[in-house]
Amino acid sequence: MIEVNERIEVASTPQAVWAILSDPSAVVECVEGAVLGDKQDDGSFNAKMAVKFGPAKVSFNANVLVEYDAANLSGNVTARGKDGISGTKFKTTMHFKVEGQDVPPQTAIPIKAECELSGRLAHLIESGANLVIKRMTASFAEKLAERCGGAKAA
Repeated sequence: MIEVNERIEVASTPQAVWAILSDPSAVVECVEGAVLGDKQDDGSFNAKMAVKFGPAKVSFNANVLVEYDAANLSGNVTARGKDGISGTKFKTTMHFKVEGQDVPPQTAIPIKAECELSGRLAHLIESGANLVIKRMTASFAEKLAERCGGAKAA
């Protein structure tokens, strides 16, 4: 089990950040290696994501469901899928919340997630997960800040 507790800070208003985070297409543009596919009848999306673990690159096919709570500027994401070569399976649940103030514009997004892995590459992925998560979180924060028209907060 991989546990994620990250916090992204962006020098932008909570409303600007929420506008992006509540749009799956906009979010995917902020995630390196991710592609959003077709929307399914149940509201979920097909998706693909390639993640680099050191010299290895693992590509996953997934089904992703995002549930939004606009009143609380929060959401839950459930994703499950597997990589196309080894059949390594994953199931992830994530919760995020947009917190901040308009003046000065500053927004924080605490993220909590759990990921269960099984299959041939599970050990490789788990052993490199912390570094990969830090790298991907920093990249996401930078792209999110660019889309919000602000700079990443310190």
